[in-house]
Amino acid sequence: MQSSQSTDEKTQDATEQPLNADQWQDHLAKLSDYGKQLYIDYRKQTGTCKQLAAAEWRLSTRSLALTIILLVCFAGGLVLLWAGLLATVGIAIFSFSQSLWLAAISLIALQLLCLAWLWKNIGYVSSKIGFDHTLKSVRQLFNINKDE
Repeated sequence: MQSSQSTDEKTQDATEQPLNADQWQDHLAKLSDYGKQLYIDYRKQTGTCKQLAAAEWRLSTRSLALTIILLVCFAGGLVLLWAGLLATVGIAIFSFSQSLWLAAISLIALQLLCLAWLWKNIGYVSSKIGFDHTLKSVRQLFNINKDE
């Protein structure tokens, strides 16, 4: 009885070896398929990131061009309007106070207020130029954390 049992064990060991090798081949084939799929997905994500960068580039150049055009137009209109307003205010202050110094100081103060307002608005409009979404996508693509 013992000899038949040891024969069964040998037969079972012999049948397990090829089965184990087949399992390894299946696992390797699955790993290869996963690697191929990962490569395909990574290339698709890279292509999407490239398209996003191109779209943001177009939008940023358009925003920059429009910002420059609007600044030039705004400056031209503002110069004309502001010059007329300052002349009117200066004449009014001088006619009421008969003080050239008071008229000059008032006009300079008005000019500085206008420049401060312009600077604030230029900062706001120019802050819209950038590649925020592209940078976020590239960080995700290469698994880069901003905090590290």
